[in-house]
Amino acid sequence: MIGKLNKKTKEINKKKRIVTIRTKLLSAIATTCIILLSINSGIIIGNVRKDSNKVMNDLISAEAGKVSEEASAYFEKYITIAEVVATNPTINDYLKSTQTGVSVTTNPDYNNVLNILRKTQQEYSDVVSSVYVAEESPSSYITSSKTVVKEDVDLTAKAYYLTLTDGQTHISEPYVDSNTGALCVTISVPIKIDNQTVGEVCVDILITTLSQITADSTLGETGSFMLLSKDNKIVYHKDSTFVNKNIKELKFDSKVVTAVEGLNTEELISFNEVEIPHVGYLDLIGESEWKLVSYMTEDEFSSTTDNLTAMTIRNSIIIGLILIALVYVVITKSTKPLKVIQDVADKLAQGDLNVAINVNTNDEIGLLGISISHLIERLKKYIDYIDESSSVLNSFAANDFRLKLKNDYSGEFEKLKTAMVNISNMQKHIIGEIKDASAIIDSSSEQIAYGATATSQGATEQASGIEELSAEISQMADAVATTANSAKEAGKKSLKSSEAVSNGNKQMEELLKAIDEISNSSSEIGKIIKVIDDIAFQTNILALNAA
Repeated sequence: MIGKLNKKTKEINKKKRIVTIRTKLLSAIATTCIILLSINSGIIIGNVRKDSNKVMNDLISAEAGKVSEEASAYFEKYITIAEVVATNPTINDYLKSTQTGVSVTTNPDYNNVLNILRKTQQEYSDVVSSVYVAEESPSSYITSSKTVVKEDVDLTAKAYYLTLTDGQTHISEPYVDSNTGALCVTISVPIKIDNQTVGEVCVDILITTLSQITADSTLGETGSFMLLSKDNKIVYHKDSTFVNKNIKELKFDSKVVTAVEGLNTEELISFNEVEIPHVGYLDLIGESEWKLVSYMTEDEFSSTTDNLTAMTIRNSIIIGLILIALVYVVITKSTKPLKVIQDVADKLAQGDLNVAINVNTNDEIGLLGISISHLIERLKKYIDYIDESSSVLNSFAANDFRLKLKNDYSGEFEKLKTAMVNISNMQKHIIGEIKDASAIIDSSSEQIAYGATATSQGATEQASGIEELSAEISQMADAVATTANSAKEAGKKSLKSSEAVSNGNKQMEELLKAIDEISNSSSEIGKIIKVIDDIAFQTNILALNAA
């Protein structure tokens, strides 16, 4: 039976692929670790990208802000110089005189004004190409670069004319200076007397220095800046062929053009330049309405993010492998006792109870080992119960109903013990009753045998008497027959005597009656003989049974 069970178990194991608990636990925990690490890595990467992008945004913004501040300071410096000249009392007195109709050249402050303009220009000659005072009514201007005084000029065509109309400080669009041939701009500051704009001080400054400031600023390895005027003329670009051209003329990426025209200083600009993806920001330079686009290649912008992402993924993989290795060691150590228990269970399945479990763990597996140890001890007791029960049943089969039990039967085996005790007691009782019945049967058999013998002898003697009586009756019948014949003959002979015949008839009738009675008696005797024969037959059967 056990051999068949083991064979069946092996067949089942062949058909069904066995997956160990260790494998299941490792798979479950490894999968969980991978999922959790993936989620964690995704969250970290998301945060890293967000923070990294913010850092890069702040970096670009900071560098752009730095360049913008330098450009703004550059303009503020020369705006301040122009404002100082505009507030000079001599200049104001000069304009008041011209307002009353005094000619520019005959004005007593003319030379003083000219000296002020020249001195200012000479002090900043490296940047300032010319300083002059202009007025619209009467229209005229005095310049420091040349001792030129022009009256009745058309100022509406000048770059600085707007200041005369709105009384605000302005920076003109870039243009090529006719005196120096360099790219410059004009800063115009209003001159006000009694809150009325009566003229303006103009300073022509070269923007070479401003372009150099922009060019000297660095933004990463691939970063650069593009300086734009109010009307989106390019003042500085790393490609010098773009300078003094409108951004629309150069077919820049529409995203850049849209951001510049819309003054979008909040969002990151993604665009292509020379078919290379770039990202950047737009900043405004002070109150000049000039613009600064700071940008770098998208690869460099995202390189930090990509590096941090790769590092995060690498660290997550390393941590995952370490966790899986630690889990493998812990699970292997924890499930090793299960292998011991499995080996013991296999031996138990093969009928080998001479096994021991050496599991010394303070957990459920240890408790399982203790339970199986108790089970083995219990099975050994069950085997003892079975062996002893088999021995008792074999004794019963050999007609030995004495019950000799050494083991203390418990559990379900207590029913077996009770059944064997009941069988033993029942068999003993039956044997006792059989012995008593045998004694009674022996006594009855002797009496039956004695009675049968006496009956047999009486029957024999009766049969002999009956035979003799039968012989006598036969003889009597013969005699009667003979007498009848004689009577017939006598009747024939005594026809003549009626009296004699009548008497003879009466005697004959009486004789026939006697014969009938004898015949009836013979029939009754035959019945008695048959009864006696039956009794003798039954007696013989009883005698045989008693024997």
